[in-house]
Amino acid sequence: MLRPKFDSTFFVAFKLTHEALDAALKKASELNITQYRVLVKLLTAGTAGLPQKDVSALLDLKPNVVTQAINTLEERGLALRANGATDKRFRRARATSAGGEHVAHVNAAIVEELYDLFPTDNAAWRKILEASIAAGADIDPPLSPDFAEKYPASRTLVSIELVRLAIERGLKETCGAPLSDCLVMMRLGEATRPLRVNDIGESLEMPTANVTRAVDRLAQRGWVKRMGSERDRKAVFVVPTEDGEFQERIISEKSNELAEELLWSKLTPADQEAIGDVGSVVIDGLRRRRAEERNVGFADLRPID
Repeated sequence: MLRPKFDSTFFVAFKLTHEALDAALKKASELNITQYRVLVKLLTAGTAGLPQKDVSALLDLKPNVVTQAINTLEERGLALRANGATDKRFRRARATSAGGEHVAHVNAAIVEELYDLFPTDNAAWRKILEASIAAGADIDPPLSPDFAEKYPASRTLVSIELVRLAIERGLKETCGAPLSDCLVMMRLGEATRPLRVNDIGESLEMPTANVTRAVDRLAQRGWVKRMGSERDRKAVFVVPTEDGEFQERIISEKSNELAEELLWSKLTPADQEAIGDVGSVVIDGLRRRRAEERNVGFADLRPID
């Protein structure tokens, strides 16, 4: 099966999903996303728990960050930590029953938030979203088979955070630019024509001010140039330079390379299709719905006195 291309639409899907997961977490828990990721990983390891150093490696977190997270979880009764029988420096942690209850509560809130965000009034879109949540959970499988079917939305949060951070770091190491700048370059490459700053922001679900700052940085690098139009003197168009086109190809190739390593290679063809449909079908549906909402009431416009 041909892998879906990891283009800017996929980044938008990841961004919106990540924001929804984070928003749900903030509503349902006092834990931050790092602490919650640690709790979910401990919970899916079962009663045996995990050595702290393994948690650090599995979640790609620094050891001191994991220590601080487990300290917080322990203080709140969500996790327990014990020294090794022979080596007191060897510390192992596991989730408590209260930790399991907390994850179940947050998991339900995450599902509700995702359904509020994405256009699931369409039965096909709802099915795609549900399949993509299950697929997202498979990116980073639980360490205990007892949790294979449990808490898919929370495990998706852990998986997406892993993939997002790895891609962001990989692009930074490859071309030296932050993710927002890389996304602007990717969108320009896909469009193959000049784009207004506002159009870039809308397609990337990025505030216009953030796009403007990204374009400023890209112009300083010599990757883009700004253009004006006699027909629309207020609009600023962005065009990649020759060097920018070269850099965009590098960004696209690196994104797809990382997606293959971190995402597609870990999923079944059915899971790949589900996540692919979120990018191509659900996000397009979301954009159409928002466009329709903006157009509501245009026929009733009247002059303002």
